[in-house]
Amino acid sequence: MFDVKNYEDKYKIYELIDSEKKSYIKICPERGGIIIGFGVNETETLYLDKKTFYDSSSNIRGGIPVLFPLCGQLPNGKYELNGTQYSMKNHGLARINKWEVIDTSVKDNASITIKFQSDELTKKSFPFDFQVIFKYTLKGNELTISQQFENKSNIDMPMSIGYHPYFKAESKDDIFYDTNATEFLDNNDMKIKPVSKENINISKSVESKILLNHTGKSFTFKLNDLNRTFTFTYDKLFKYIVLWSVIDSDFVCVEPWSAKNSSLSTKQDLIYVKPNDKLDFSISLKIEL
Repeated sequence: MFDVKNYEDKYKIYELIDSEKKSYIKICPERGGIIIGFGVNETETLYLDKKTFYDSSSNIRGGIPVLFPLCGQLPNGKYELNGTQYSMKNHGLARINKWEVIDTSVKDNASITIKFQSDELTKKSFPFDFQVIFKYTLKGNELTISQQFENKSNIDMPMSIGYHPYFKAESKDDIFYDTNATEFLDNNDMKIKPVSKENINISKSVESKILLNHTGKSFTFKLNDLNRTFTFTYDKLFKYIVLWSVIDSDFVCVEPWSAKNSSLSTKQDLIYVKPNDKLDFSISLKIEL
C-alpha cells in the first residue's frame, strides 16, 4: 500500500507512494528539500518549470519551495542584526541549499525525513548555528509536513517560515478563496483594501496580494474550472495567506507565511527560537479532485 522509491532525474528524486489511493509526493532534497510533484488519483496538481529545476544556478519556479528563515525579500537584499549588516536572497536559505536524507518509512504511511543545517556559508547571511528537520508524510490525498527548528547558538534566533506552492491552474478568474479575512495588502500599490472576490483576483496582478486577518487554523481554495479543492491545515503561527501568479501563466501560488515581506528587517512577526532550544510546527495540504 505504501512505498518510498528513488530515481535519478539529473538529481536524486524520492517518491512517496500510496498505491491504494493512487497518490504520490516527489521530493528533491539536494534542490532545497523541495516537493516537485503531488499527484492524487494519478493526476499531477503542481506546476513545475523543468528548465529552472534542472539549472542549479536558477531559483526553481514550481513545486513547493521552503521559505526559511525569511519569507519574501529584504530592502536592497539586506538586514541588520545586533549592529551588523547581512545580505540574504529572496525567501531565505532553505530553498537554495542541499538537504540530507536521514530516514524513510512505509509504516502506516509513506514518509521521508530530511535535514538542513548551518555551515560557514549560511552564517555569512544568517549568523546562527541551526538545524532544520522536516518529515514529509503522505497518506491518502494528504501531505503533512512536520518541522523542527533547532537553535544551536547562544543567543535567540529570529526566523520566519513559509511555503510557496505552485498549483496548476487554467482560469485564474474562477478561483474561490474560502476566507474570513476582511482586509488584504495589495503589493501592487502597497494599499490595504477590503476583501471581495473582485479585489483578490490575481489574474492581472504583477505583485502579490496578502490576506491579513484570516482567522482559524485552516484555509481552503477551489479551482472551479478544474474542480480541484485544496485545504491547508496549520499551526497558528501561519498568520498570512499570500496570493500570487504571473500574468498569462498556467499556475497560481497560494502561500501560507508566518510573516510578511522583510521580517528580518522590520522585526515584525518574527519567531524567536531560544538558545539551545527547539520549536516544532506542522502544516498539511489535502487535495480533493
